[in-house]
Amino acid sequence: MQLRDAAEALGVHYQTAYAWVREGVLPARKTGRGYDVSENDVSALAARRASGTAPRPHIRVRDWAAQAARLHAAIVSGDETLARHVFARLARGVALTELCERVIAPALYLIGEEWATGEVTIAAEHRASAICERLIAARTQQPQGRPRGIAVVTTPPGERHGLPALMATACLREDRWLVHHLAADLPVAEVTGLAVAARASLVVLSSATMESARLAGEAAGEITRSAAGARVLTGRPGDTLSQLRELARAAPGAAPGAAPGAAKA
Repeated sequence: MQLRDAAEALGVHYQTAYAWVREGVLPARKTGRGYDVSENDVSALAARRASGTAPRPHIRVRDWAAQAARLHAAIVSGDETLARHVFARLARGVALTELCERVIAPALYLIGEEWATGEVTIAAEHRASAICERLIAARTQQPQGRPRGIAVVTTPPGERHGLPALMATACLREDRWLVHHLAADLPVAEVTGLAVAARASLVVLSSATMESARLAGEAAGEITRSAAGARVLTGRPGDTLSQLRELARAAPGAAPGAAPGAAKA
């Protein structure tokens, strides 16, 4: 069959099927009419997609700022349906952590600036954050297969903003970490106790403010002394998920060679 027919059978756009041919995912033969593929290869790829083992269609985003602006417009007005539509369209072919870093984080940063100037109320800012939390949580899954390592992700005591920790969890899970996500504002002793019980090799404390980052540094010292063998990473405003991913991979107990993934820690 022709590639256009194969794309229709697979339920994807022609350009997606063409990208799979270029990447060697879908075997094809070049002809004068374009590309021919076998029905057996199409059926095999369809089965892999149904089982969740097929590659994600790749989407090349030309203007990240425009995508962030679209999400901002939706969440600042409280239009969760539109926000889900914008996010889902991109999530079909973009890694979740890249969406966090290049779409959600800029949109929320702009809302923070608007709150500071009085253009947005505290309630509207909280509503926007809650929408983004649901967008991320709906697509954050524990990895299958052998994990890179075990991690605990939370915030330092007193930090009530849980979204940075959720983004960190999304990043690590996409990088094949088994993550125990504890949300926000837990006593250090509780975090330490769970890290020891879970045999975690990594603890991540995410912060939304510089004061919270200072408290995270103090908490990190306590956890390090009590949870022997666990490395503690503390995130500050401006830190990226890409930085978190690389630092986490260097942690003791992190298995090399697991599949990589791609906002604030």
